[in-house]
Amino acid sequence: MKQSTPPHMERTGEAHVTELSAAMDRLREEHEMLAGLLEEMEEQAMKVGQAENRAQAWGRLQHLRLWTIGVMQELDAHSGWEEETLFPFLASYFRLRQEPTMIPSLWMMEKEHAMAEEYVETFMREFHKLRADSPKDEMKKAAALLIQACYILKSHLAKEEQIVFPLAEQVLTDVDYLFA
Repeated sequence: MKQSTPPHMERTGEAHVTELSAAMDRLREEHEMLAGLLEEMEEQAMKVGQAENRAQAWGRLQHLRLWTIGVMQELDAHSGWEEETLFPFLASYFRLRQEPTMIPSLWMMEKEHAMAEEYVETFMREFHKLRADSPKDEMKKAAALLIQACYILKSHLAKEEQIVFPLAEQVLTDVDYLFA
């Protein structure tokens, strides 16, 4: 007797399994790369406060601003891929299975990402108010905004892995069971 395909599996064929495996590999690689960039950005932000004088702090802050722009471009590209490709696939799969916990989890992760972006945007606004002769403490306060953004983003990446990887494993397990 041939097993019928459950409704939530109809769109998850062999090609989708391969795509999902590749997506999980990409997610791991990008998270590793982003975690390294965030770690470096956080270290650079801390060095602003450790500067020996105002001129050194200003130079570090200028470098940090450029570094931040690059990191945010990488993060935006990663987030765009997740939101356009990965999350819709997982959301449609688990929504069809009526898993109520996934959608709020993804929503919460989006809110964390938005909060971190707000810290980065505030850093950029504060940076543009500062000058080379600004007090070192003001430069340190601006850099502290990025330290907070890094903390949120590193936590966000870890939570994302705790949610997304088990979901992907469930999809792959379901497919294995279905086609076994």
